[in-house]
Amino acid sequence: MKKWGKVSLKIMVGLLLLLALIFLFATATIDTTPYFETTYYHNTIAKMEVAAKNKIESKGPLLAGFAKVNITPTIVEKNPNSEKGEFSGIKLAGYGDGKLAKGVHDSIYAKAIALEVRQKEVVIISADLLLMPEPIVLAVAEKLKGIIARDQLLFGATHTHSSIGNCLPSYVGESFGGEYQPEMVAWLSDKIVTLIKKALADKQPAQFSSGDIRVPNLVKNRIIGESGRLNDRLDVLSFKQDSGKSATIGVYSAHATVIGTFNDEFSGDYPGYFQRHLEANGTDYALFFAGTVGSHSNKGEGEKFEKAKYIGEALADSAQVILHGLEYHAVLQLSTINTELEIPKLQFFKISDRLRLSPFLGKQLMPKIASIPLQGLKLNQLVWITLPYELSGEYGLDLKNAMKTANHQLVLSSFNGQYLGYIIPTKYYYFDTYEAALMGWYGPSMGDYLMELNFKMANALIHTNL
Repeated sequence: MKKWGKVSLKIMVGLLLLLALIFLFATATIDTTPYFETTYYHNTIAKMEVAAKNKIESKGPLLAGFAKVNITPTIVEKNPNSEKGEFSGIKLAGYGDGKLAKGVHDSIYAKAIALEVRQKEVVIISADLLLMPEPIVLAVAEKLKGIIARDQLLFGATHTHSSIGNCLPSYVGESFGGEYQPEMVAWLSDKIVTLIKKALADKQPAQFSSGDIRVPNLVKNRIIGESGRLNDRLDVLSFKQDSGKSATIGVYSAHATVIGTFNDEFSGDYPGYFQRHLEANGTDYALFFAGTVGSHSNKGEGEKFEKAKYIGEALADSAQVILHGLEYHAVLQLSTINTELEIPKLQFFKISDRLRLSPFLGKQLMPKIASIPLQGLKLNQLVWITLPYELSGEYGLDLKNAMKTANHQLVLSSFNGQYLGYIIPTKYYYFDTYEAALMGWYGPSMGDYLMELNFKMANALIHTNL
């Protein structure tokens, strides 16, 4: 018995040592190094300074082209044919416990606006997707070589959680969107290539204007509730071809999560209702971009699709108020800046206020990153920055107010072809919330770091050499 007791003790000690080693390997302390003391910060600032010096600027008559394509897959039980858009086993992206798509509640689309000023071109693209997956963006850029460059394409998404999944590899990508299916990426990228070509082919003389309006009753701060600050402004951009066709862009910061896991049909959620309502009331092409949705949820009357309709159509009515008062300009000053970000090591999955999953293990769970773009566009007094993350609406409000004092309207849109999770103010990082604990992937300094970059990008765009 005594000998057995010694063996048991050794086994127990061995197990404890093994558990301790696993714990040390699997976890790391949260990195609180000030971002401005890091190599990634100094490298990114150097890249941004070069990008600002090399920004594209052009002023002259505007040409604009519009296009849209239906990207609603056909669901079949047997014999799928991706070339015809027929698929089986497609998951609705956005919810970890989401369902397989069984039908269509309302069709989903991708839409584009091509702009040209004195041979300088840019194409703005949005789709009724959870986000714009990097595999699709890379495929689109490859297929368009010799026609238009990647840095001339500004991507976004409506962030509907009832759209196409199966487009992101990795544990995290498949948790939110289902098993990765290369054939879906190929089909969708072909659709978006067709869209961009159609928009470029449609370019003709046009005019531009923009404005914004507060719509506070459709959005809420989902981290701290009613006491939280809100970016509650709806940004509206309008383009009118001299031949009569028009396109309207809306950018708003309420999460498109009205349609939840009860649903098993494709839907554009409230952004779909927004676009359809505008197109039924005088706009030929209506586009929607998710804004600073990183801490903002939606609110409105009704339940499920009734609520989505209420929010979307109320936003569209607010956009009409802006559209009726706009003054258009045929001469456009267009500027663009493109740069790439360097970021800290992953601090994925916060275990406690001091511990997180080790960067090595976290990296195994995430999609591989080819590049992290930050893109800026200036159209007269409007400045637009496309972001590779979900920025907190509180941060968005601060940036918009800063640009307003400089006499410019600032638009911030998410999902530009890369995805870095939620970017929330440092003061919320240690809150036990979904945004901070699960989706805050890069530590407590990430928000302040990116805010500095966004501010620098905006300032570089408004200081023109023309």
